[in-house]
Amino acid sequence: MRRKLQVYLTDEELAQLKRCAAGRRQSLSCYAKERLAPDQDEDGADPAALNGRGLSPAAERRLADSVRKAVAVRVDSLAENLRTVMVMLDQLVRSTLTHLPEIPAAEQKERLAAGERRHRGWQQEVESLLRQLRAEADGDQRSGTGNGAHA
Repeated sequence: MRRKLQVYLTDEELAQLKRCAAGRRQSLSCYAKERLAPDQDEDGADPAALNGRGLSPAAERRLADSVRKAVAVRVDSLAENLRTVMVMLDQLVRSTLTHLPEIPAAEQKERLAAGERRHRGWQQEVESLLRQLRAEADGDQRSGTGNGAHA
């Protein structure tokens, strides 16, 4: 059963309560009820000591849920991109193996050496490109243009 409680506050206390509730986008009733929640969570630990900011368990759960949802959306997007790259790579390998002729036994040693050399050169180019992309991304984050807009 829910009960009504009357509380007498000064004008200053009421104004502060309203500001805090508005800052959290909650009604006065919800904010006051949240603030009156027990000082300990289910494990008997002090929530203010656990999170360092004095968030109530309900507020902390809401924050954790919103972060969890945002991360899940991003992970799903990254997983889809990874699947696309895997399919593209598989198609490239299939096409390469289908169209390249077999290496004659007499040329295998030279071709293997040339292939290894070309592969190392390709790896170096990829590493260089990745370093360049990371530097650009770091520059965008520092300059505040990491929202996809290019200055």
